[in-house]
Amino acid sequence: MRRLRVGLIGTGTIAQSAHLPAIRRLADELELVAVADVRAEVAADAARRYGAEAWYTDYRELIARPDIDLVDICTPEFLHCEQAVAAAEAGKHVLCEKPMASTLEEADAMIAAARRNGVKLMIGHSRRFTRRYREVARLIREGAVGEVRLVRENERRPRAMYGRLDLPVGHWTPEGGRPWLASSAYSQGAALTNAVHETDLARWFTGQEAVSIYAAARITDPAGEVPDFLTYVITFAGGALAVAEIVNQLPADYPYYHMLEVVGTEGLIRAADPPMSPLEVWRPDGMAYPLNFGHLLHVDDAYRDEIAAFVRCVREDRDPPLDPWDARQALALSIAAVRSSQLGQPVLLASLEAQGEGA
Repeated sequence: MRRLRVGLIGTGTIAQSAHLPAIRRLADELELVAVADVRAEVAADAARRYGAEAWYTDYRELIARPDIDLVDICTPEFLHCEQAVAAAEAGKHVLCEKPMASTLEEADAMIAAARRNGVKLMIGHSRRFTRRYREVARLIREGAVGEVRLVRENERRPRAMYGRLDLPVGHWTPEGGRPWLASSAYSQGAALTNAVHETDLARWFTGQEAVSIYAAARITDPAGEVPDFLTYVITFAGGALAVAEIVNQLPADYPYYHMLEVVGTEGLIRAADPPMSPLEVWRPDGMAYPLNFGHLLHVDDAYRDEIAAFVRCVREDRDPPLDPWDARQALALSIAAVRSSQLGQPVLLASLEAQGEGA
């Protein structure tokens, strides 16, 4: 069986921490042909480290290659639509990192381009492929807690991942210094950066469509431009609620943490990271938790399983295990959370759609 040939766009943090290692682990099924990144040195280094035969600074050159079967998009969300549509128009299957896009109009354009060109499109919501949450979904389907009435989540991340506007970090920075995740020109903050995980899990576990969301957001970093704290309540059509608290500005040494509770009419499921890492390293400049992220969220296996599932759907001409519509609806909830926090009142999902508001 011929290996599928993949081209990867965007060789930054998520590519080098998750996607490229996962592609390497799937070497029996995938061959990394080329990578692209606007930073020549980063693209060249990724190609060397992961065995790609070519690298480009213009993703269009990668897409133009006739020997590429599928494209893996690991760029910021404000580039997803342009790149996914171009890949689909070139006849490539598309795996794209979450969040799906910056606006609902862009998400719809991506879905339309995939359908128009007869290619597969899947958005990489990695938690759909994490053992912990797959087990929760299985238990819910089997009726372990009865009818789901409440999904409660708490996610905490350290500020080191996002940087500060006055302390540049190694993310791609279009304006030459600021990390894009902290810039209001490119990001909407916690709602799309990571709360889209929570909105997706809430839809998955309730099995219902959302009616409204009421959110509050704050910028706690004095140098920040986008909210790094978000809390919300979602009301679903079947009466279930989902509540979450997301913070991205905890001290640099704070471990990644996610807590989930699903409350049903006949029971409760709880899944949570331990508050501390299983490995601590103390140095003169502070403490590090080198195993925390990978160990607690099972990132390596999740991304391997996610990409493997997409490869199977391409080979077998099946629908992706995560329908693009589900990713689009998780995005809709996150965008509605932004709007609610700005207005200071609940936002109806139907009104967001009716007004064609994507940001």
